[in-house]
Amino acid sequence: MAEASFIQEGVGRVQSALKMLDKEYRRMQKQADARLRRVEKRAERQIKRLQQGLARSPLAKRAEEVRRRVEEARSEARSAFEDRLESVLGTLQIATRTEIEKLERKVGLLNQKVSELERTRTARNGRNGRRRAAARA
Repeated sequence: MAEASFIQEGVGRVQSALKMLDKEYRRMQKQADARLRRVEKRAERQIKRLQQGLARSPLAKRAEEVRRRVEEARSEARSAFEDRLESVLGTLQIATRTEIEKLERKVGLLNQKVSELERTRTARNGRNGRRRAAARA
């Protein structure tokens, strides 16, 4: 009997210790979460300040201006090249891709119409042939 109460007392102490450990763990977890939120907010503020500083930087503004000018120059060069190429192809009487694509679309439409006409003609001939055969019989 004394052993049973000794064991129960030991089990009670272990359970009590586990509860205290669980409480301590939760308290530490809450503290860690709060610290993490503070660090994240501080980091976000610092990042915003850095971004604002970069945006105000003359070097960043100059880089953006250079990038814009390069894009404009590239677009103008591409346009000038295409215009000159079209001029050369026109002089040599060579069709451009756009002209060929238009012609391909027209040929495709004409092929569809011819196929429709052939089907209509075949259907008429089939009906006329049956009428003639019926008339002969």
